[in-house]
Amino acid sequence: MKVFGTGWMGVALACMAIPGVAQITLDNDFVDWVSIPTAGTVSTNTHVLGGAATSNADWVFWKVTLGEDLALDETIIPHGLQLWVDTDGNPNTGWIQENMGVELVLDFPQNEVIRYNAGGVSTTLSFNNIGLHGAPTYSGDMFELALDRGMSGVGSNTLTWQWVDTDHDEVYPPTPAALTLNNAAAEYDVVPLERVAGTQLRAVWWNVNRRMDQNSAAASMGRMVAALQPDVIGFSEVDDVSASYVKGLLESWLPGTTWNVVKDDYDLMVASTWPLGESFSDIYRSFPVVIETQDLFGVPTLFTSSHLKCCGGTTNEQKRQSEADEYMAFHRDAMTAGGALDVPEGTPILFGGDLNMVGLEAPIYTLASGDIFDEDEYGPDFAPDWDGTGMLQVAAVQADRAMDYTWRNDNGSYMPGKLDYALVSDGVLEVTRSFGLQTSDMTGVRLGDYGLYANDTWNASDHLPVVVDVALIGSQVMDTDLDGVPDAFDNCVDFPNPVQADFNGNGVGDWCEDSDQDGLWDADELFFGTDPLVQDTDGDGLTDGAEMDLFNTDPLSDDSDGDGVSDALELLFPPDTSACPGDLNGDSAVTVADLLLLLGQIGFAC
Repeated sequence: MKVFGTGWMGVALACMAIPGVAQITLDNDFVDWVSIPTAGTVSTNTHVLGGAATSNADWVFWKVTLGEDLALDETIIPHGLQLWVDTDGNPNTGWIQENMGVELVLDFPQNEVIRYNAGGVSTTLSFNNIGLHGAPTYSGDMFELALDRGMSGVGSNTLTWQWVDTDHDEVYPPTPAALTLNNAAAEYDVVPLERVAGTQLRAVWWNVNRRMDQNSAAASMGRMVAALQPDVIGFSEVDDVSASYVKGLLESWLPGTTWNVVKDDYDLMVASTWPLGESFSDIYRSFPVVIETQDLFGVPTLFTSSHLKCCGGTTNEQKRQSEADEYMAFHRDAMTAGGALDVPEGTPILFGGDLNMVGLEAPIYTLASGDIFDEDEYGPDFAPDWDGTGMLQVAAVQADRAMDYTWRNDNGSYMPGKLDYALVSDGVLEVTRSFGLQTSDMTGVRLGDYGLYANDTWNASDHLPVVVDVALIGSQVMDTDLDGVPDAFDNCVDFPNPVQADFNGNGVGDWCEDSDQDGLWDADELFFGTDPLVQDTDGDGLTDGAEMDLFNTDPLSDDSDGDGVSDALELLFPPDTSACPGDLNGDSAVTVADLLLLLGQIGFAC
């Protein structure tokens, strides 16, 4: 069996107080932390290995790197990790500790915050009282946090922070780190709710919290469905309504459409505008359904709506893992001959829903990798995608907020978290767009554009809908360069070329072919009048690309300045009138062109 840890390593740099970047995306992908200096190293630490902090006008962000896996706000793996924050940077206010006056103790194993006033009097709060967010919600050796500056009382100048491991008597950094707060506005490009050109199928997974029969919630759902225009929906927590009831709702929300809806024997449904084939309600807490997409993809689609066991604790962890194993055994069977279902090779596979991923990472790892935990019961490991790799876990960051959480309860003790997931067989499918929809973050203009109300998301459910757009790789409707020509017919997939110009008729477009290897695309040569089949159109010893991009000479004339000396000779033997040492081509600047001239003369015997 494989180890479930993430295996990421932190980079140790010098500790310094600097203003951070404007935006970190909380999505369990730490690439945006690469440019943020860590707060140094502690050679004696084996548990808390590294960390960093940054901020913008709205949020303070932290990253922490650990020596072993733990679940940050769970105790399935016992730990004593805390984050101490001096929110005003004043060591003489709050709970007075060495080199800092602590206003906030974020006590993760206790799932609570202790807040100290200026005089050191404490109050116990929930993470939601101070606007704390974290990722991931399951175990790992690296985490990122975002703290709402307004809700937590963080000032506008400097704060100090320190990680404290109470179980192992470790701190990081060895002295509290200072962060000069960045008051620049957060930067985030909102995601359009429309499909990207070339999308063939829009899938949505949504835990609707048993509210479909509540008029107000159903009205919010209807506005959101109308804005999203899905083709397939995997519902969970719909045990209180029938398939026919949901079919009626969908067809009223999307007039002119016909929906096919099937329900399992638990709380799951699959709804589709495409015809439905076989369904398998005997897979506990997962509901695989064959969707007849032969007219779309040439093959059917295997689509699953899932709702794994909730919550922490050893028993629930074991159940969640067993449920993941059981579904993956079905998934393996569907890809191989014999058994309950045989799908054609290359069948798109989409799996998602409310997976309740808290505690241990193992279940989502199983679903993505095919690494089955209980092989005695559920059979051997396998590669769950047709290309021999794992399934793609789709990021689905929110359309209007740089976070990936899909569930929140502001009146509860747990931070908002990503409980809802989507996995696709990216060996055959391209994800063209993905997002979660939280209407409360949308501007008034965006709400109006899509016919939505600000309270729609949380009025409809306590979960966001997760949206994933896909297209079959190599399909006729995929259009990577958005030039109106499907990739299957485009002679230049990565560069817009709607007229499909191809002067030599070899099937490669002029915008992405350099036939004579002179550094200019054929389309550029045809535009400027140079010969796309001859490297040196004017025969002066310089390639057309070098003349245009480096030497600023005329590729159509061997004597650009008409002084009777060819361009090549002038470059080799420039006039000695330049005031710039090293200016070999006499253009009054020392550039790469001069270096190339010098390199070209190395080895020349005089």
